[in-house]
Amino acid sequence: MSSKGAGLRAPEIAEKSAAYFERCEKENRLPTVPGLALALGLEGRRQLEELSGREGRAAGALRRGLSQVEEANIQAAYKRDSGTSARFILQNGFGYSEKAEGPRDPGPIHVKVTEG
Repeated sequence: MSSKGAGLRAPEIAEKSAAYFERCEKENRLPTVPGLALALGLEGRRQLEELSGREGRAAGALRRGLSQVEEANIQAAYKRDSGTSARFILQNGFGYSEKAEGPRDPGPIHVKVTEG
């Protein structure tokens, strides 16, 4: 992890995230992942996503912020257009898929039988 963003703590993340979401609402614009990252003083979305994948309270606060961005965009997409734009945003911005994933092959299953 780079030094930029390394010192973020959960309360600071929550405070900066709330300010970002309030600013978006006042300016009548949707929050974005890069916008949230920049508001937190990070380099961009990749760093935000990397830090959110870690353990701890700070990572949890980052994941909450990412979920708020996702929710705001999903709701806006459904309000604008119940089909095309919602599908585009969900698939390209948040990794949703139209096709249900089939069962994954977990590989061989090893069973150890003991008498007990």
